[in-house]
Formats: sequence, structure tokens, C-alpha cells
Amino acid sequence: MINTDFFIGDDFKGFALWIKSVAEQTDLAYSAECAIEQNLGFVSVAPKSVPVIWPWLENKKIKIFARFYLDGSADSVDTLSELTININTVLKQGADGAQVFIRFKDLDSFVSQLYLIRDDLFFNKDLYVGINIADIGHFDWDDVWKNLSKIHATGLILAFPMDDGDRSDFVGRIYSALESWNKNYDFNLHFALGENPLRIEQTKRLVQSMQPDLFDKIRFFINA
Repeated sequence: MINTDFFIGDDFKGFALWIKSVAEQTDLAYSAECAIEQNLGFVSVAPKSVPVIWPWLENKKIKIFARFYLDGSADSVDTLSELTININTVLKQGADGAQVFIRFKDLDSFVSQLYLIRDDLFFNKDLYVGINIADIGHFDWDDVWKNLSKIHATGLILAFPMDDGDRSDFVGRIYSALESWNKNYDFNLHFALGENPLRIEQTKRLVQSMQPDLFDKIRFFINA
């Protein structure tokens, strides 16, 4: 289930586990075992999987993140209300936080709707905002960091679901993100790049050369 080629011969410890949304109980048990054995530190699961995997990871120093996707308009009270109810449920079931994936164009609205209740909803829990990096332009990053600060996000998780090779300008987009990074930022920076060792290595090298102080705060989610 897990491509261990990412770990063999690599001293880098910033890997995490991304567990598919449709996962049987046996799959979750095996994934939990792998996360423990390889000391991954973070697992990302569908909300319904939280109460199933939690007993296996309790007291294992591995954080469980429930994965949400914002459907509908970020301006919709009903949409945000349903999201907050679902997040509250998984946090009570053992999740250590939530990853909320949104469209970049909805970021301002999402933050404006949620920031007033963020601290109460996520009391002692983590909030990661997920965005497709292909949707973020060179001049958009200041807006990203501003909104993450406003909502007191633990960090940003950058997804890259469609890799068109050089046409996607992946390296240029990572470069823009790091170029705009301010050393005063306290965010973690996570990546969901699939099983793509080239993109992972490119990102690691850019962080090491451009923002070495950020290196311990990056993490790559590997598909299970």
C-alpha cells in the first residue's frame, strides 16, 4: 500500500500518510501500523475514518487530520455551517485537526466567514488550509499569507493534483511561494504531491536553498 522507495536511504523525516477516502477497516489498520513503524507523525483521512483509526493511533504521537473539501459557495451560511458542524464532530472523535481544501478564489470569503469562530472551533487543535498550487499566481502569495494569519491557520497544504510537466511551471510556483515567505511567519508548509519523487525532491531543494529555516516545517503526504 505504501511506496517505501520514498523512505529508503533518505534521512529526511518530513513524510506523512495520505489515506484514501474509500478505505476498509483492514486498510486503515494496516495504514496505522505503517505510520507507527515508519514514525510518520501525521495521517490524513476522510472524516468518516477518524473514529475507526483513532484507537490504533491513540498515544502514538501521530496526529490525525480529517480531510474536508469545501463544496458550494464560501459565502453560503449553510455551507459553512455544515462544515463547522462536521469539523466539530471529528475533533470530538479524536482528530487532532482538519485540512480544509478550498479554491483559491474562495479564500477571502472562507476566511471572512470562519475567522471569528476559528479559535473556539479549533481550541487546542490544528487548522490547515489546502489550495491547489496551480491556482495561485505569482502576485497572489501576499494575499495567501495575509488570510492564513487572519484565520490563525497552523499551516498551508499545497496540492498538485494535475501535473502537466513543464507546462505546469511547478518549480516556478514553489519559487514564488518561497520568495514571498516572511521569516516572521509561523506557518507550517505541507504538500500533497502524490507519489512524485521528482516534485518532492525539487521542493526540498528549493526550500533548503531559499528558506532553510522553513525546512523543519515542511511535510509531504504520501499516498497509502
